[in-house]
Amino acid sequence: MKARTVREIILFVSYLILLPVPVHPEGTKQLIPSSSACGQLCIDKARNDFAFYDGAADFRLNISIADASEIIRFGFGSVISVDHGNPTELYFRIKDPAGNVAYSQSVVPPSGPGYISTYEQAVAGPFPGGGGYDYLELDPSATGDYSLEFFYLPYDAFTGYTHEDKHMLQYFDITVLDAAGEVAEGRVWSKAWQFWSENPDLTSSRFYGTMMILSDDSIVTQLDCNGFRGGTFSIYSNLTGCASTGNFTYDRKSREGFFTYPQYKLFLNDPDSLLFPTARVSPGIIGSPSFTPDCATGGGTIGLAVKITGTVRIQIETDPLPGVDPEDAEIVASVTAGNNLVVWDGNNSNGLPVPNGTALKITITFIRGLSHLPLYDIETNDDGLIIQQIRPSGGELQIFWDDSGIGGNNNVSSGCASMTGCHKWTKYIGDNNTVNSWWYIKMEDIAPVYATSRRTPGMLAISGSEIHCSGPGVQNYSVTADPSSSEYQWAYSGTGVTIIGSGAEVTLDFSSDATSGTLSVLGHNESCGDGSTSLALVAVTPLPDVSLADFPDVCYTAPGFLLEGGQPAGGAYYVDGIQADSLFPYKESGGVHQIVYTYTAPNGCTGSDTAELLLSEGSDCEGFLLFPNAFTPNGDGSNDVFKPAVMQNIYSSRLEIYNRWGQFIFSTEDITRGWNGRCNGQECPGGIYLYVVTYGFSLRTNETGKIKGILTLLR
Repeated sequence: MKARTVREIILFVSYLILLPVPVHPEGTKQLIPSSSACGQLCIDKARNDFAFYDGAADFRLNISIADASEIIRFGFGSVISVDHGNPTELYFRIKDPAGNVAYSQSVVPPSGPGYISTYEQAVAGPFPGGGGYDYLELDPSATGDYSLEFFYLPYDAFTGYTHEDKHMLQYFDITVLDAAGEVAEGRVWSKAWQFWSENPDLTSSRFYGTMMILSDDSIVTQLDCNGFRGGTFSIYSNLTGCASTGNFTYDRKSREGFFTYPQYKLFLNDPDSLLFPTARVSPGIIGSPSFTPDCATGGGTIGLAVKITGTVRIQIETDPLPGVDPEDAEIVASVTAGNNLVVWDGNNSNGLPVPNGTALKITITFIRGLSHLPLYDIETNDDGLIIQQIRPSGGELQIFWDDSGIGGNNNVSSGCASMTGCHKWTKYIGDNNTVNSWWYIKMEDIAPVYATSRRTPGMLAISGSEIHCSGPGVQNYSVTADPSSSEYQWAYSGTGVTIIGSGAEVTLDFSSDATSGTLSVLGHNESCGDGSTSLALVAVTPLPDVSLADFPDVCYTAPGFLLEGGQPAGGAYYVDGIQADSLFPYKESGGVHQIVYTYTAPNGCTGSDTAELLLSEGSDCEGFLLFPNAFTPNGDGSNDVFKPAVMQNIYSSRLEIYNRWGQFIFSTEDITRGWNGRCNGQECPGGIYLYVVTYGFSLRTNETGKIKGILTLLR
């Protein structure tokens, strides 16, 4: 280490003569502007590698050294671990620009040199004579970026690192002194800062830190966090927002969960202007841009010339409503001095193709310092953010945001600029989500370019039956209307078919001798010509061979019966045009009825056959019964049962048998079964008996007839 004597004497003399000494330490002073605020440095290996041993370059905590004569002074406050109370020891070391350890591993001191015991010491810096702390010191041996790294063991070695293991430093300070003992500001930076502001549910746990964001095109803007509440939270800044897919309207939307990446350097003070000079800001666009449409994509190529390397924002208004709308396309592109070509893919911000013939208004703005600020896990932002232009000097900048994807609102067109804060959100929006804001310096607007989109008609999908059943008939076919097609061209390769119509829906009229063929269609517009041809096969299919057997004549007084005789089986019957599976003559009128049998084959084609059924109404349908006057129940198979000898058109009956003295001995509801000459299970004696028959001769009415007679049972 270098001796402190010269610098100490200079500072001591300055204080003795009461001259103001500029003190600008870097650390707690910028992050906790008052003792009541929060914002401790947070090392959380489970979340990311910020400032952890051997972390990726984008997650390092850097100290830039411009001259080997400079000295780094630093110190830390108490180590805090809310979850475990007694955390494992927190170690630190410093690596040089080549990755070698320049300051050996040490424990963050709990007292003595390098320990910051009060907020006032942290703000005063490494100047014990001026109320500051007794510091640790590193004498750099080379110029470049040194990195301060921390390390701790997990509380539970078995489970490994968890969020509960995180270590916070109550205070910290890193100050670079030049050879004259003056503070060199703007040397401490990281691309992935991580802090802790205690309990985000308490209104007192607020983070009022300020940071300087250096964009890759050397514009410096100041972020004033203005008292948001976040618990453990991460601050990144980059060119595109929550992602870098190339779809800028998608990338900039706030997102559920952790979605971001580090890119820009975030400083605690204004970056040292010698190491990080201010960009030139003269207008950049030369002449008038051009637009060359591309029929293949529906987009096109925007040609523009610029004086200096920078960034352009291209807004392509595709919505017929005036002004910029959320659906309009936006491209943010890096350009270099000279001629540039920027390609637009032909989609709006929702990823939907812009139809052929859409009027386009293309506005190009040359911008500098486009900075997105994706903040992860900021639960509540009561007062919004304040953004100011620092280099080149300027005032407050307009802040834009789109929280629509996580239940919030958006401001993507007009922006908000206020020294009291813009872009507020609640815990519902911010908890465990990535909320993004963005801003830029608007350097130059030029006159809009007006153009028309051109897109080759798209591939069309034909809807309609693939089969036409042989014979005359019509069938409808259609395609989903294509916004890039002004007309449709249909054709059919078979014969005997006429196409009726020419739009997205047509009718094919098949003649009796039509043949199978291919139906084709393509979209067309005057700008880009024909689209791809879509094809659909249409098979003219023979009807199935169907037959129906003849029906015998039936009296119109008869009971119902099932309809049968159709082939192939499985079809449907129709009686006088009404589907039925049975026929009930007594419910129908007399005369001829038409029976149709239809059968539909598996291919969907239907055949049919027809037969006639006569329901007779003449004398032949009158009821008639004739009984014998004797029977011989001797088991010889001849005349063993007393039953009708003749029965015609009888539909209900009852037979009763009485002996000669009028005593009832037998009855049956089915006269076709008759009487076998037995009484109570015994053979009845031969002799004279009386029979009574009651019968119904029509199901249409309740009319009945009765017959009485005498019979002889012969033994």
